[in-house]
Amino acid sequence: MNFDESSANQFITPEIFSDIIKIKNLSGPNGWLLFVACNSGIEFANNVKKEYENLLRINNSTLHEIPILGSYDEPITAVFSDTETCPRLPQHVAGSNAFVFQCVHEHTTANTVNENIQQLLQVIRTLRAHRVRTINVVTPYCPYSRQDKPSFLKREATLASLFTDQLKVAGAHVHLTYHPHALSLHGFYEPDMMLVALSGLELFVEIFSDMHGLDNVVAVSTDAGGAKFTVHFSDAMDIPYAIANKFRPGKDRANLLGIIGDLKNKKVAIITDDETVTGSSIINAVRWLHNNGVEEIHAAISHLKMKEEFLPALLDAHNNFGLKIVHTTDTIPQIPSILNLPFIKTHSLARRFASTINRMHYNQSISALFKNEK
Repeated sequence: MNFDESSANQFITPEIFSDIIKIKNLSGPNGWLLFVACNSGIEFANNVKKEYENLLRINNSTLHEIPILGSYDEPITAVFSDTETCPRLPQHVAGSNAFVFQCVHEHTTANTVNENIQQLLQVIRTLRAHRVRTINVVTPYCPYSRQDKPSFLKREATLASLFTDQLKVAGAHVHLTYHPHALSLHGFYEPDMMLVALSGLELFVEIFSDMHGLDNVVAVSTDAGGAKFTVHFSDAMDIPYAIANKFRPGKDRANLLGIIGDLKNKKVAIITDDETVTGSSIINAVRWLHNNGVEEIHAAISHLKMKEEFLPALLDAHNNFGLKIVHTTDTIPQIPSILNLPFIKTHSLARRFASTINRMHYNQSISALFKNEK
């Protein structure tokens, strides 16, 4: 059946026409831009959406709103009475460049990491089944990144590789995350997928910019594994560095043998780490530094995975061992008892993710956002 222009307009309502214009204005080389929020990624997705729309207004864009699927009132994934889950898309998504948000590690619901991962995989597969052109997974915290290799003399598998394989099988093309535990993760993605891993270095340098080049300040790594990051941080800050000598005698427990580095005349220390669960590595370093003449200690942790049961030791470090402030990010939704502590400061990553997604959408350089690159 053929339609002339007048008859066709009967089928295109003003709302549909508005969506068509919106899609056209959002078009990029990988499809039209679409945000998709999994059930545990709604808050982070909305924060990034707000910052992206602020950037559009600042740059006088004619576009004022980014389409997003998934909200607290209308979640993407339904949970049935037998606990099986099913994502359902409320609108047409074919041809889009979808950014799928999920906070896989969080304390605000009863969901485990694996349950959140399963929901993420199901949403990816659903989008793929409905002809999304490009699927970009956005997990502010990268799950299983600490399991990038088996532990020494333990019968383990490399579960970071398994998670990457799951993303590939589900149908994802790109994975965007923040400050993963190991850079070796890149090898698990190539060449079938792309990993975009934002570094925590730029934020930490920004936070402590007023201490740049001071003679009485030292950067401290909690262990040898994080030493390379701390060296880069100390170079950027123009301050010396020291490395804690740590061993782990048992599950969720770390002992400190000492700190390697020149602490002479150092009154302020900045401890950097990618993540912590119990806080034991940081707390042990704080106590050692305090007992060896450091008066003021700051901590910068990209991912704060700490639960309420570990807070007393952190409070003790703050009250009795010179821990002045703990800086972290919003990669992991926190429980109120942590958010209410006055010496813990959470920094939003929404602007950084919004800028990065804009660059990804138009195939532009991401490193240019964080370097003096032309």
